[in-house]
Amino acid sequence: MRNLSEISHSFKVMNTDVTAIICETAENRVIAAQALARIELLFRLSERTLSRFDEGSELSLLNQSAGQPFRASGMLFEVVEAALEAACLTGGIFDPTILPCMLQAGYDRSFEKLGTGSVKKSAHEGKCDWRKILLHSADKIIYLPQGCRLDLGGIGKGWAVDQAYDLLKNYSDFAIDGGGDIRVKGRQSDGTPWNVGVADPRGGKADVAILNVDSGAVCTSTTMKRQWQTGGQTRHHLIDPRTGEPADSGVISATVSAPTATRAEVLAKSALIAGPIRGLQLIEKQPGCQGLLILEDGEVLSVGLGEVQRVA
Repeated sequence: MRNLSEISHSFKVMNTDVTAIICETAENRVIAAQALARIELLFRLSERTLSRFDEGSELSLLNQSAGQPFRASGMLFEVVEAALEAACLTGGIFDPTILPCMLQAGYDRSFEKLGTGSVKKSAHEGKCDWRKILLHSADKIIYLPQGCRLDLGGIGKGWAVDQAYDLLKNYSDFAIDGGGDIRVKGRQSDGTPWNVGVADPRGGKADVAILNVDSGAVCTSTTMKRQWQTGGQTRHHLIDPRTGEPADSGVISATVSAPTATRAEVLAKSALIAGPIRGLQLIEKQPGCQGLLILEDGEVLSVGLGEVQRVA
C-alpha cells in the first residue's frame, strides 16, 4: 500500500501553463510544497533570462551585442551551448539563429499579442550561420557574428523542465508538465504509470495514443496551435531553416519520447520540420528515443511505439 497523495503546484510562465506534481505521504506535504515553489522560481528566472520578448532579458542583451564578445550567466551559456549541440545533432534542422525569419513571418511579439499585418519579404538570405557562433567555456563568453540573433524559446522550456527534474530528483515519484514538455519519474500516487496523451492536433476528442511513462520525457510540437493571420495567410511559429518560411513538410504534429525534455523538444520540432521520412530517421538514430508523427491527411507514423490509431 503506497498511501501517497499528489501535491501539485500550477502557474503560468513563458506564456504557457506549468504544473508540477509530487506523490508523497501526508506528513511530507509541507516539504513537498516548498520544493514545488522552488520549481516556479526556477521557471520565472528562466523566463527573465531567456525571453526574446523582454528587451531587458539577458538573451536580448546578447542579441544586441552581436559582433562583440558577451560574458554570459551560467544559465544562458548552458542553453546556448545546448542549442548549438542540437543544431549539430539535427544537421541544422534545429536552428537557434532563426529569429530574423520568425520576425519576418510576423512572430514579432509574445503570441497572445499577435494581431494582423502584412507579410514581409523573407529574411532567409540574411540569416546567420549557427556554425559561426563561438563559445568560450572557461569564461562563459559567447560571440555572435554581426547581425546574428537567437531564439531559445522551445529549447529553453525543455531545459527548464530538465532543471526542475534535477531539483526534485531525490523524490521517487513526480511529474513536471511545462506547456506540453513533460518529464516524469516513478509512478502516480495509485501506483500506475504516468499517462501522457497524444492529442489529435485537428481538435478531435479522442487521443491518438496514450503513452505510459515511468521515466523520461515526452514533448510535442505542432503547427496547429500557435497560428496567426498575416496578409490573409495563415502562419505558424515553426520555421524551416532551409526556406526561411513556416514549415510545410506534411507533418502537423510530432511527439517524441526521450531521456530528457531538452532532447525530446529538439527532436519533436526537428522531425516536424524535416518531414515524415527524415523526421523518423532523426528520432530513430537517437538512443532511447521513440516518436509519433501525424500527417496532414490523418496518417500516423511511429518509430519504437508500435501500432497506433489513424486520425479520423
